[in-house]
Amino acid sequence: MKIIFLLICFFLGLFSNAQNKTHNYIEKYKDLAILEMNRYGIPASITLAQAILESGNGESRLAVHANNHFGIKCHNNWQGNVIYEDDDEKNECFRKYTKVSDSYRDRSLFLSNRDRYSFLFEYKLTHYKKWAKGLRKAGYATNPKYHRLLINLIDKYDLSRFDMNNDSTNKLYLSYSYGAPYLMGIGIYYFKNRSLYFSEINTSLFLSSVSIVGYSYEIFNNSYLGINFGFIRYLHEIFDNRYTSVPFISAEKVFDFRKKNKPFLVKIGAQLPFNRIEITESGVGLVPYLKINYFFN
Repeated sequence: MKIIFLLICFFLGLFSNAQNKTHNYIEKYKDLAILEMNRYGIPASITLAQAILESGNGESRLAVHANNHFGIKCHNNWQGNVIYEDDDEKNECFRKYTKVSDSYRDRSLFLSNRDRYSFLFEYKLTHYKKWAKGLRKAGYATNPKYHRLLINLIDKYDLSRFDMNNDSTNKLYLSYSYGAPYLMGIGIYYFKNRSLYFSEINTSLFLSSVSIVGYSYEIFNNSYLGINFGFIRYLHEIFDNRYTSVPFISAEKVFDFRKKNKPFLVKIGAQLPFNRIEITESGVGLVPYLKINYFFN
């Protein structure tokens, strides 16, 4: 009876120690997972669950000697340092990083830059079960129960609470833009859930535009349709330096690339002036435009 009691205490101790290691790992790397989520749109819960599983709470050989917390193999395009480890086959090549944060960043790029994972980014950050099943479907791991392992970790340690700490769906930005016919501009943008509100000023040599208020709505993942209202100011008489202002309404398509290293928008649209703009002999009734808006960090 005493031996059975000692064995129970021993296994309970092992189980408790394993849990403590997982809790310690979560506490140590949760901010890094949230940072990657806000930049690349990958749920922090999925990132932490994968890291815990792939790295053995940061204690696997790959994690200790290569700072590789996601088990990413070299593949053909890897130019960095490597380490060799038995996996599906013997002596396979894995990526080696200088620091753990490099592993987290490379894994974000690994998912966001490969076509086979692109469908994952159509899921909301709070849909971690879809993300887990999608990773298995895309072939991130060979284990057919991989998605269940991730979901169990997320549920057990309540990792989904970190998915709420994101600023990618509700954030204020200042921007500068380049494009045509407006060569440059500045603006202010506010994202709230699936809505985008903005105001901006754009200018070129003979033509300027002030969008007093604009609104766009996300109709598909990272793709918006919207309208804005303002004034176009143009040089009416070059030699007399005389400017004329005309109100306009505009329709545009917006593509959101805030998940990239340097967050930006691409805007394609056309302004419809209330009166024809007399910058040609016949006047101009429609002003198409293309703009790239970069956000200040």
